Amino acid sequence: MKEKLYRFMQGRYGTDKLNQFIFYCEIFLLILSLFFKRNIVIYVLFYLTLFLYLYRAFSKNYVARSIENQKFIRVQAKTVHHVQAIYKNLKDKQYKYLVCPECAQMIRVPKKKGKIEVHCPSCRKSFDAKS
Repeated sequence: MKEKLYRFMQGRYGTDKLNQFIFYCEIFLLILSLFFKRNIVIYVLFYLTLFLYLYRAFSKNYVARSIENQKFIRVQAKTVHHVQAIYKNLKDKQYKYLVCPECAQMIRVPKKKGKIEVHCPSCRKSFDAKS
């Protein structure tokens, strides 16, 4: 039985960061369904995410699934950096934290300098911002 499962999964994509995120969304929807009984929208979303999770996990198209995963990782990194910048801006009184629009690198600039031009140290892109 173990060998049959191994042979079946051979050449399949498996799980990655996007599949983990979809799985956590499924768990969240499952918990929501406990509180909101007979809500058809939650059930439909749950089954759609379950189908998407299984489709991605059992897919044999490595290239397409890895491209999807890379796009998700880029979006996730930008989102995380923006949230971290907001949190640091609330805590730090001397510096303002900006996020480069090109590479999502977090950049620290001094506060109360007005409108400034910021140069990203990693991608060398320049952009205007208020400090």
